[in-house]
This record gives sequence, structure tokens and C-alpha cells, in this order.
Amino acid sequence: LAIVGLAHALDLPAAYLSAGQRRRLSLARLLAVHRPIWLLDEPTTALDAPGQAVFADVMGEHLGSGGIIIAATHSPLGIFARELRIGGEG
Repeated sequence: LAIVGLAHALDLPAAYLSAGQRRRLSLARLLAVHRPIWLLDEPTTALDAPGQAVFADVMGEHLGSGGIIIAATHSPLGIFARELRIGGEG
């Protein structure tokens, strides 16, 4: 929990956490058990700028260790990535 900035909330029920804190908790769950492929849907929704930076760092570490991330998002993730744009203009 310390990696995602939630060490102070260790004893709180998840229902008491803000949307951004719950998103950080989801990230902590990803880190708890190694999975080589992460499938993410709007992973930075509800995260503030510091939370997005933490998430980018964690994703970078995952990719650096040979992991794969497949993400559907409308926002830049702050990592080097190959993009497949589907639908919309541009």
C-alpha cells in the first residue's frame, strides 16, 4: 500500500476511500500478485496528477520487467506505448 500512497489507510474499509484512493487500491491489487499481462480499462480515471505519476512509474516497471499492458483509455498514460486508435476523428 505504501507504493501507491495508501499506507495511512491500511485499517479503513474500502467503502470509506475516495474514488482516487479506490483506484490506487486497485493498483495495489495488481502489484500483490504477479501477472505478466495487465488488462486495464480507463486506469487513470479518478486519479490526481500525483496518482497518475505513481501509476506511470508502476506501469514502466512492469513493462521494464517484460510485462505487457493492454489498456483502453482516453487519456495519455505517461509511458512509451504503441497505440491503436479505434473510432472517432483524427
